[in-house]
Amino acid sequence: MPEKVNRNQIRFYMPFMVALAAAIGLIAGYKIDFSNDYSLIKLEKQAQLIITRDGRIEEILRFIETNYVDSLDQDEIAIDAITHILRQLDPHSNYITAEELEDHNEKMEGKYRGIGVETLELNDTFYIARVIEDTPAEKGGIKVGDAIIAMNDEDLTGVNSSFSILRKHFRNKEKPLLKLVLMPLGDTISKTVNLESQEIIVPSANTSFLINDDIAYIKLIRFSGNTYEQFMKSVEKLIGDKPSMHLIIDLRDNPGGYLPEAVNILSQLFQDKNKLLCYTEGLNRKRSDYYSTGKTFYNIEKIVVLINEYSASGSEIVAGAIQDWDRGIIIGQPSYGKGLVQEIFPLKNGGALRLTVAKYYTPSGRLIQKSYNNIAKTFEADTNEFKTKLLERKVQGGGGIMPDVFVKSSFNDYCYNYREYIDYYIMHKMIQTASNKLEEDDLSVKEMNEFVYFYFNEDISGLEKDCEADLGQYIWGNYLRISVGMDAYEHHFISNDAYIDEAMLFFKNEKTTLASLSVEN
Repeated sequence: MPEKVNRNQIRFYMPFMVALAAAIGLIAGYKIDFSNDYSLIKLEKQAQLIITRDGRIEEILRFIETNYVDSLDQDEIAIDAITHILRQLDPHSNYITAEELEDHNEKMEGKYRGIGVETLELNDTFYIARVIEDTPAEKGGIKVGDAIIAMNDEDLTGVNSSFSILRKHFRNKEKPLLKLVLMPLGDTISKTVNLESQEIIVPSANTSFLINDDIAYIKLIRFSGNTYEQFMKSVEKLIGDKPSMHLIIDLRDNPGGYLPEAVNILSQLFQDKNKLLCYTEGLNRKRSDYYSTGKTFYNIEKIVVLINEYSASGSEIVAGAIQDWDRGIIIGQPSYGKGLVQEIFPLKNGGALRLTVAKYYTPSGRLIQKSYNNIAKTFEADTNEFKTKLLERKVQGGGGIMPDVFVKSSFNDYCYNYREYIDYYIMHKMIQTASNKLEEDDLSVKEMNEFVYFYFNEDISGLEKDCEADLGQYIWGNYLRISVGMDAYEHHFISNDAYIDEAMLFFKNEKTTLASLSVEN
């Protein structure tokens, strides 16, 4: 008869057991119910059954707990065990802590609770780095460069300050009324602002403008829960009463998100009903096909999709459908190659298990996921030859989306890696000049190098020779983003953007047709 298992021990080791059950289910074929009415009780029983069957895991953990020479962080042990198990799976299946899950949900839903600001920490002080339009912060008169001295009578300056303290106050639904003590930029007298936190919508598809009378540009930052709605508002604003419009969809650096949002946007680009846009399939998931609805609201003629090596998942679904149906052209660099469907399974400790359950395929049958080898699973590269659905152009499988027109990055990628320092440097200049109104000449690459060396102890002066022009563009562009907004930021870069140049050539040159393009060219 199996040894009786103490229920408290089961609950204590529950995070570890859930990962163990899932891992064994995937590796050894153990059947787990991942349907929408998924029950954590079922999973607990399965985990309990596994431990009862063998006993080694529970026995080892019990010996450690009762006999080890030093005290141990039991949560850390559980997380380490989970991480080790999930390492046997694909790189995108992982354990998410409660705080990480909250961040994940906010990004996916496209909204969060707060007052509508972005902050950064410099010299042990938090500064307002961006104020979002039409939010409590903007209405309350908060400005870029204001220092946050205290919140709800809690001091936020000095070495003891942390972002978690800010987050605690901003996210507290029980106490939405916030009392902020701010030091305006260049002032010596603080001011107190009383604001009520609320649900803030994160822009994901409202950076949009007309490049000329008949060409519209829309950038999709990610596919969150409100991206389709924002996309349609942007299209309505740009097209208005015009009978038709050409469209550039910028998916560079877009990591993906919700599949339904990507599919809904695709449906607006195909006038015909029941065109296969993508499908998903997995060992424990039946094939699911996603089709166009045929219910379009605007006449969009030629389409160009911009991608780069950081375009992933939902971005690749959009690009793949446009390419496979010869609906438009893809310009840029090969995409990331992430074609795995993942689901989030909440755990009792507030964390969650993010698990890969299926794979994405384009309409022609190309697997989007790139090849990689793993201890427990190998995703083979799809090397079959594929052709587009209408013009039968050759398109490459093997993971990711290969563009129809290859473009070298508009800016030096090596320099681009140092963009993380730029916002800190800009804030430093604002503090130094006591003004949030800067001119382009106020910001220099040389001074930024000196700032980074002084504050971050990293010598990047060697960049000056190779990156001065590019970093100068990034610095001024980021200042425009902070002080004016994303539209100004995108306008700034479009004037020197090889991707946009290629798109304009396609729109203007009547001899350049889809039939003349192939990813082999």
